[in-house]
Parts: sequence; structure tokens; C-alpha cells
Amino acid sequence: MNSDFAIILNFKLKNAKKVDTDFLVKTARNVGARAISSDNQAVDFQPACDKYTIALVKNQNGSDLTANDVIDTVVKSRFNARPTIINLTTTEDGDLTSADKQMLAVLNDWMHVFGHALNEGQPSSISASNDSCVLPNRHAAYQKYAFVSEPLPEQIIVSGIDQEPNRVEWIEQRIDLNFTYQDKQLTINLTKPATSFPWQVLRIQEHRPEDDILETKF
Repeated sequence: MNSDFAIILNFKLKNAKKVDTDFLVKTARNVGARAISSDNQAVDFQPACDKYTIALVKNQNGSDLTANDVIDTVVKSRFNARPTIINLTTTEDGDLTSADKQMLAVLNDWMHVFGHALNEGQPSSISASNDSCVLPNRHAAYQKYAFVSEPLPEQIIVSGIDQEPNRVEWIEQRIDLNFTYQDKQLTINLTKPATSFPWQVLRIQEHRPEDDILETKF
């Protein structure tokens, strides 16, 4: 598991009389978070973390985010190589507040489409216009993700890519985008994506080692 966590859910258990660690850790897993923390070290989260392959990290107080600002906060923090630590208040009966549930629903919808790019992307020297940001895949350097905010510009210009891509596409529904490449500058013409999110993500696919395989025999 990549220990450079993009999202950490911090469970605040002060008011909880009943704590269902399985429910809370599963909640983290379901929204694409890869780590949790808690303000109550007496509660044993480790078995549930082992079950769902979620890291248990030292408690760090985070931010009280809402459905309106969670995506923007998560993306911008990732650009700066910082985790987003999200405080979640646990009620007396061990549930989450309605506001936190709404926020997590928004986060889940976005992470369901773009979570891999967020979790596996890492900061780099590659730059992009229009306040966009490019994060290379930490495991596959030939694959890069460009995060673009709404309202979308007609095009973005990416500088610092060493070779012309094979393809550029919106991650959602894998819709190809037209592009030109010259002098290590990639100009991408943007079309309207299928759905509306505050941040959209496209994939820049360069030459892969498997592209050199001419024939596969079984």
C-alpha cells in the first residue's frame, strides 16, 4: 500500500457511547480513503483495518469539511503533496452525522471515478495551464493524470512531458481528446465530459513497455 495517503478519515469519538469499528473502517474503504485515525486511542481499530486493508495512523486533527468544499480541498492538498485529514464526528449511537454523510456521499461519487488517479498520482515538475495540475502515476511513469477544474477551458497546455503521448482521454468513459505535441509542450483540446464535477481528470498515456510486444503466444 502506498503510504503517501491522499485522504485520512479522522474519527472523533468523544460523544460516542457505542463504537462499531467495522462500520467506520468500512466507510473509509468505501470512499477510497486508505488511512484512518481516531482521537480515542483506547478503541482498537486494528482488526478492522487489517480486514479492509486500511492503515491506522497517529491521530492528527484535520478539517471539518462539507459537501461543498471537500473535492476542492482534497485535490488542492494533493497538488501540494499534503494529505487531506477529514474530521468525522461520531454520534452517541456510533453513527455519523447527517452532514458528514452528505459530504462522504459527494466524496464517494468523485472518488469512484477518479480515486485511482488521486491515490496513485504524485507531484512532479510537469506544469499545466489554467490552474491545472499533472500527477504522474507513481508505479507507471508513462501514465500521467491532469486535474482540470470547472468551468473547463477550451484547452490546456502541459509542459515538461518528454515524449509525445499515444493517447489522451477523459478517465470517465475513456473519451479520446484531440492534442498536439511540439517542443515538449502538449496542447489538449477539451470537450465536455459526461458528468459534472468540480474537478475533472484526464489520462495522458505515453508509450508503454507492452506496446513493444508484437505477438502473444499461449
